[in-house]
Amino acid sequence: MAYFLVMGGLALSVFFTFGWLLLRTGQWLARGLPGGGGASRRARRPARRTPAKKPARAPAAKSRPRAATRRAEPREPWRLTRWLARRRFALPMSLLAVLLYGLTRLAEYGMGFRPHEVPGAYHSLVGTLGWIAAVLLAVALVNLLAAWRCRGR
Repeated sequence: MAYFLVMGGLALSVFFTFGWLLLRTGQWLARGLPGGGGASRRARRPARRTPAKKPARAPAAKSRPRAATRRAEPREPWRLTRWLARRRFALPMSLLAVLLYGLTRLAEYGMGFRPHEVPGAYHSLVGTLGWIAAVLLAVALVNLLAAWRCRGR
């Protein structure tokens, strides 16, 4: 049973990865063909309107001038942030890695009740898969934060 869980999880991850790669490659090729894929994302978005600037009024004679009363304009996101915001791989891959880690951890727990000894390499595989899942979750969090920062730009 544990063999089928582990091998099924590995097969699922391989098929998911290849399917995702084929889907993204097909989308990329469809955008590159003439007439395929429609307009780019930037062309589909409506242009942002800049608010009309109001003339500054003169300060009252009795009041003290305040330093830096106007709000600073939001800065443009870094190039790395914009690059990370465009990447959409991290969340699905991290969810898949967490699912695989959970299944292999469950299989490891089940193998503990068998009369045979659990191989030591399997324990290291489960630990490595847990670290990979944790790193992918961190990358997914950074990706979501970058997408939030670049939203509306």
